[in-house]
Amino acid sequence: MLGLNIPFGGAGIVQAAEGTPEVNAWVVIRPDDTVIVRIARSEMGQGTLTGLAQMVAEELECDWSKVTTEYPTPGQNVARKRVWGDFGTGGSRGIRTSHDYVRKGGAAARMMLVQAAANEWKVPAAECVAANSVITHKPSGRTTTYGKVADAAAKLEPPKDVPLKDPKEWKIIGKPVKRLDTVDKLTGKQIYSVDLKLPGMLNASIKDCPIFGGKLKSFNSAKAAAMPGVKKIVRVGDSAIAVVADTWWHANTALEAIAVEWDGGANARCRAHRLPRC
Repeated sequence: MLGLNIPFGGAGIVQAAEGTPEVNAWVVIRPDDTVIVRIARSEMGQGTLTGLAQMVAEELECDWSKVTTEYPTPGQNVARKRVWGDFGTGGSRGIRTSHDYVRKGGAAARMMLVQAAANEWKVPAAECVAANSVITHKPSGRTTTYGKVADAAAKLEPPKDVPLKDPKEWKIIGKPVKRLDTVDKLTGKQIYSVDLKLPGMLNASIKDCPIFGGKLKSFNSAKAAAMPGVKKIVRVGDSAIAVVADTWWHANTALEAIAVEWDGGANARCRAHRLPRC
């Protein structure tokens, strides 16, 4: 495995989950040339997962057909001095605010792989080129694959100067490709927060006043309180109500059964006239 560790993180070789040494925190390369791109953003249907993988793969010069992804956890991020940076996701900002250092991750990994191959051949790295997960020594025509030199690359010092490609040279970024998250969503392998289950864990569903600045005036929860799985029905501040139950489905179903009366306040007139607020 190969992982990228730029621009932050401590020194030393880190073992990936399956025991293969990392070179950096963003990319993992297995001996069979499978490339795993670490994604530190949530995929919510906006295409960020595939887009970020394209950016890393572009600079890495790897075989796109062998690219897959995985999510590091926030706990791992904290333990490794926030090597993956901010985990926040906000639509397109998942790409707009991280594309530079994510691309540098792929570029740094490529440079280290090329250097590892050059060291093995005892030739200058400048005489070697990388494309489609293959490194070629131009004068002699010798070749090797990323998977074969990843272990050696893991022992190298990460480069400090990491130039990026000119957009005119892009072959993967911005191109239409099959999304990498589709199969996991179709098969149910993709795990969402609603799928997490811990011992004794309860779930809540909340409903806030639909009018900005409005309040919760009253509610009748008799029917909802008797529904399956419901543990408690509570006010949340001045403007919301929540149902706590053993599953989210039970909580949300019960919430919809509550008769709620809202006090729209000063902005109620704006809503009646379809204005955002007064």
